[in-house]
Amino acid sequence: MTAPMVRRRADDSRCATSYVGGKNVLKSWFNYRKAVPGGKKTSPLDYVHVDMWPGEWTTELIDLLTVLTRLVALETEQAQLLDDVLGGDILTSDALAAEGVRWPTRPSDRKPRYGLLNEQHTMDI
Repeated sequence: MTAPMVRRRADDSRCATSYVGGKNVLKSWFNYRKAVPGGKKTSPLDYVHVDMWPGEWTTELIDLLTVLTRLVALETEQAQLLDDVLGGDILTSDALAAEGVRWPTRPSDRKPRYGLLNEQHTMDI
């Protein structure tokens, strides 16, 4: 079941609690830009930081807030898309093979191939 469509304002508090990979996005962004930055120290460069807030950070912050706001606004559509995908047909290996999908059978099949191999590969979108 999906949530009803709700218009969100740009200052939606859910932007402040957006998590990616288990980390709060805004908290992490600010943590790396504070006077004494947080995070793991793996190099002497980790101890070099700015004394003032650079103007570029304001632009970065606005961009980050814009992206998070847009993602929050898409939550309902994303939930519906997920429901559609999960409720759709399951492709079998036989059906994929009938469409020309091949699986690796030798170790050399697993090595990356660079460039086009005498074939023009295209994707219809």
